[in-house]
Amino acid sequence: MTTFAALLAYLVVLSIMIAFICAVRAARLKNRFKRLAPLTGRTLDEILKLVGKPGHRSRTAPNREILEWKRVGFHIALAFTNNVCDGVIEVEGQD
Repeated sequence: MTTFAALLAYLVVLSIMIAFICAVRAARLKNRFKRLAPLTGRTLDEILKLVGKPGHRSRTAPNREILEWKRVGFHIALAFTNNVCDGVIEVEGQD
């Protein structure tokens, strides 16, 4: 029974650590976007330099694309025309 209890305690601690790491990563990404505010009018290079590569990128027209960044607890999607941000399309996990 001692081995089972130790394994259970290990799994609980591991779960807490993973949740903490996910929360920190989401908070860091959110703060990077806050530092860039306002996003409208910023170039794609400016945004990528501070927040990093997006998780998803989709082209909606020849000069227009949507870029998304996601972390557990935070999601943001930005629209770009000719590599200039048109604005935020969607935000989840915002305070």
